[in-house]
Amino acid sequence: MTNEKLSPIHNRIIIAATGIMADHEPLIEYQHSLFCQVALPRSRPESRVFERSYRQGSIRIEAGVLWNGKTWVEQPVPAGPKPRLALIHINSEAVRTRCPVVEVERSARKFMERLGLNTDGGKDYNLFKRAMMALAACRMALGFGGEDRPVTVDTKPIRRFEAWITNDDQPVLWPGEIELSREYFDDLLEHAVPLDGRAVRALTHSAMALDAYAFFARRLYTLKKPVKVMWHQFHEQFGQEYQNVKEFKKRWLEGVRAALAVYPSAKVEQVIGGLLLNPSFPPVHRSSVAVSVGLADHVRRRLPTPAAPKSLKAETIERFRDLWPRLDIYACKADFDVWLEGKEQKPT
Repeated sequence: MTNEKLSPIHNRIIIAATGIMADHEPLIEYQHSLFCQVALPRSRPESRVFERSYRQGSIRIEAGVLWNGKTWVEQPVPAGPKPRLALIHINSEAVRTRCPVVEVERSARKFMERLGLNTDGGKDYNLFKRAMMALAACRMALGFGGEDRPVTVDTKPIRRFEAWITNDDQPVLWPGEIELSREYFDDLLEHAVPLDGRAVRALTHSAMALDAYAFFARRLYTLKKPVKVMWHQFHEQFGQEYQNVKEFKKRWLEGVRAALAVYPSAKVEQVIGGLLLNPSFPPVHRSSVAVSVGLADHVRRRLPTPAAPKSLKAETIERFRDLWPRLDIYACKADFDVWLEGKEQKPT
């Protein structure tokens, strides 16, 4: 049910949050852990080269060109929500099929339909196609380590871009197949971060919200204890386009609030000077992860099985959600069971 007084974006987030809290079998999408930590640009840079650095890590993206059968066509640096969605789509198809070759046309339509985006030649579809082509053309350089031992990895995530031409009157370049480089594909299988597809759909309007959601999905489950992250640290990692930390904080908090609305098990608190991140279940629990690769296996090994819904009384669930509407009751139940098991094992 929607609220006519709210914007379409707020209604979409509310609907997604309701579904996520009620249903533990999401349609899983995947993002590479690298792009959960160092994000693509949010708006198209003036230069054909984009760089983002944080601590001892850096990414450099160089816009490329594609051959359309007659001439080379310059592609922009991938920027904004659509390239993020396109990258999630490509990664998800590769992880699901365990194959580096992605049949884009057929799978892209299904993916966009899952996101509620227009696939009938509308603006969303054209923007998504352009994002796919920008990703296919770009080259990336990854930098790691300090001055004592710097490492540079030069890679082109998409090795082959096989396009076909439609429309005799006005040729249109659109991919039939995309093949990931072996280096990127192998690394993806080891570092694929599971995301809830319903959350991704709810956040399609905002690159900042998608970045916040992906960051929390990657970071929170690895924590052993609470960690306070200051605003200036988030600014260095995600807000280098903003010269003013105060302006970045405002935009970042908007994205964080949207991300947390569709990540109910995330334990994140706003405190003086920043955010307090607490150990949390990932957005996709172990019973929902469908593939046996990389991070998915790691998540399965680390997390206790969430309690089955039937183990809790209906009145208990209702009372819990009245008191703590943003918490995942089954995640809390699982945490309690683990704590209780530890207490029972101690000698009396």
